[in-house]
Amino acid sequence: MAKIVSLMSRMYFKDPGTLATLATVEEDLAFCTNFEPEQIIAAAKDAICLLVPAPYPLITEEIINALPQLKLIQTAGAGYDKVDIQAAARAGIPVSNTPGENAISVAELVLAVIINLQRSMIGADRQIKKGGGRYQPVREKILAHGTTELSGSKWGIVGLGQLGSKVAQLGKMLGVEVSYFNRRRKLEIEEKLQINYLDLEELLAASDVVIVCMALAAETQKLIGAREMKLMKPTSLLVNVGRGGIVDEVALVEALAAGQIGGAALDTLETEPLPDDHPVLALPEEILDRVFLTPHLGGVTVQALNRMLNTALENCLRVMKGEKPRAVVNGVE
Repeated sequence: MAKIVSLMSRMYFKDPGTLATLATVEEDLAFCTNFEPEQIIAAAKDAICLLVPAPYPLITEEIINALPQLKLIQTAGAGYDKVDIQAAARAGIPVSNTPGENAISVAELVLAVIINLQRSMIGADRQIKKGGGRYQPVREKILAHGTTELSGSKWGIVGLGQLGSKVAQLGKMLGVEVSYFNRRRKLEIEEKLQINYLDLEELLAASDVVIVCMALAAETQKLIGAREMKLMKPTSLLVNVGRGGIVDEVALVEALAAGQIGGAALDTLETEPLPDDHPVLALPEEILDRVFLTPHLGGVTVQALNRMLNTALENCLRVMKGEKPRAVVNGVE
């Protein structure tokens, strides 16, 4: 039976030249892409390592307790909020992630969506493709509204881990004034990147773009809610590349509809995949032109995916050889 069971499809492992570790573990690797708990349990009942994507599915206490041979739950990504890390700790199973391996890819996505929103590119593209003489009216509407440059704008980064630091670095390179909020102040990074610390309320009020880069935890759940969005400028943008649960999405829809903020970009959502009845999808077209939605793609460029998978497979290999795993997030050695 396979020692490593991956809940990530085989298609993610298509670059053996870059995935240096794959050849070492390939004979011990099997795949399960049915995310029903009973299917995961059946596929991984004899597994030593369970390799899971960061966004979903949920790895529940039921699944963990049904896998007696398991010695590692490994996420391919920085996030691990979909794993019940307390249940894993009670079962003596370490949970590891791959921190920082996709930070540059996510930071590049942040740049892309900010530029798209600041230059009204989404609505322009959608309207022009409809034809019917919309080209000039769209152009005049955008000119009347005005577009802005990155240079000279103010970014507020919520969460200064490896991702937040990379976003700050790219912003500074482009002439952006960068501030940050973090639960623990990071003086060394402040000095290195020449960025400012603000408390959350000050940051929300001062920023042209608020970028959420935090991990999801009990204390960050719904951190950006209705009260916080009312502090933001009516022209400001909210970008979430952290985790969906950090932003109150119902409050976000209400803020967009009321004109309390200028637009939003979400690469992470509280429920993934996005349900058909999500309130953001019911917004009128005029408001949707100021909303950018992507299906948790920020960190899955070919390069980032290969880095994450190499790190994840190397950690699985360590455990299979009886060594301690790296990057453990639940305190189990």
